[in-house]
Amino acid sequence: MNYKTIDIDGGKEILFSGSFTFRDHDTFFEIISMIKNTEIERMVFNLKDCDFIDSAALGMFVIAHDEASSKSIDLSIKGVDGKVKEVMFAARFDSLYRFEK
Repeated sequence: MNYKTIDIDGGKEILFSGSFTFRDHDTFFEIISMIKNTEIERMVFNLKDCDFIDSAALGMFVIAHDEASSKSIDLSIKGVDGKVKEVMFAARFDSLYRFEK
């Protein structure tokens, strides 16, 4: 998985690309650190270029949600499609995250 960060109004948008798996644990914790150490109002995870996620990636998104909630950061996901969307909705992520188009 690769990612890049874009400044948006009130926060950050994280654009993910490639496959997001357990191997990306250390990389994702750079994003968790950003949540913990940056004063922002919102963060958007853009998965339009992400073609695969596994259960470990889902767990990392849960951790991100918990960290963002503890700082009252509005966290949403956008750009999900195909298998990534199927996995996220099967895992009931629509009850945890707000999904944008």
